[in-house]
Amino acid sequence: MDRLQIESPAVVLQRERRARRLAWALLLVGVTLTAAAPPAVALTQFMIGGAGAFLLMRAFGRTPTPRRGAARPATVVAEDGDLAIQQAGRRTLLARRELENGWIDAFGGHHHVVLRRKGGDVLWVRVRDADEAGRLLRAAGFAADQHVFRARLVSVMSEHLTHRARAALIVIASLFLYPFLGLWPLAWALGGATIFLGLLLVFLVLVYPALQFVMPRSALVGTDGVTIQGIATRRLIPITQLAGARADARGVWLDHVDGTSTLLPTVARMTARHGAAPLAHLGADTRVLLARVQEVLASRGRAGASARLGALDRKGRSFEDWRGALGGLARGGAGGGSYRDTALEVDDLARVLEDGAAPAERRIAAAVALAGSGDPALKRRVRIAAGACADQALRDAIERAAEEELEERDVDRVLRFRAD
Repeated sequence: MDRLQIESPAVVLQRERRARRLAWALLLVGVTLTAAAPPAVALTQFMIGGAGAFLLMRAFGRTPTPRRGAARPATVVAEDGDLAIQQAGRRTLLARRELENGWIDAFGGHHHVVLRRKGGDVLWVRVRDADEAGRLLRAAGFAADQHVFRARLVSVMSEHLTHRARAALIVIASLFLYPFLGLWPLAWALGGATIFLGLLLVFLVLVYPALQFVMPRSALVGTDGVTIQGIATRRLIPITQLAGARADARGVWLDHVDGTSTLLPTVARMTARHGAAPLAHLGADTRVLLARVQEVLASRGRAGASARLGALDRKGRSFEDWRGALGGLARGGAGGGSYRDTALEVDDLARVLEDGAAPAERRIAAAVALAGSGDPALKRRVRIAAGACADQALRDAIERAAEEELEERDVDRVLRFRAD
């Protein structure tokens, strides 16, 4: 039984579910008032815009840091995956089954353990260093060496434009934005609902790419690779495509096996020339992100047995036949017969499941076989492996396999995303 007690200087539970409900209420009220009295858009535009931006960021996976002053000291006790937070005379209990994911967030020189509950609420626990963060993650039910690491990246605008260019762009955008907003009541007065709705459509078309350009992004580093997320954008760089990682003053560079490179920008561009910098001079966020990527690169290929586990491959079989064979394999393993016949052991299956370089379909098959054994410890291992995937579709598929609820569309979604 894992147990850990730490004294954290800053703990906060963000009630995201409650905040989303409030945002939806504000959005509906704003739209209703605008439809009933179009001139009121001069006031409701801020309500609609703020609520809409909030819901967009939450919908596409962004987890903002807690507002300043919200966190308070607390005693955190993690035992057998369950957490108890004692804070200012109030005790909060979080069961392991309530937790959806966990990772280490490094920002501004601080380390936080971030645990997301099913439903959206997020717990932030500041810890002293990366070692303490790892111990807390393990005690909370997430293996320290198998968790998704999330790092904030600067926006596309901050990555490519200098600070002077960004300031000029903001001024120009403001000069066009305010006159455009003033057209809303005028459009209704002159053209009625048709002109008003047309203007609203044009506004949404213009705002969408603008948000993609100016909003910060995030990088998820998992055992299977790195996912770069933005507003309604997601790009997975599989671990098999990476040859190495390095860092400079702009951020972390991922070197691909084909000779190209991808930048994970952790620092906004300040001048036209933003060159290399010694590792000792890099920001804490850049150093932690680089270390995590290098750790994943160093761990790949350890599951050497995955190359000989052809019995897990679908090989043209129907989904039902394939899943049934995997389930039989697991039941046979429990009885001792089938594993001997096919030279498959539980450890072989677990290595395939946890090998980020193994084919996605084979990892899902290993998850189905292990979950089908009925062993709670193996199911927990499957869930931990799922939480280590940077690919959301693969994570969902493995989690559904752990619950023995995997369907063909879950596998198709994984393969379709990787083929794009």
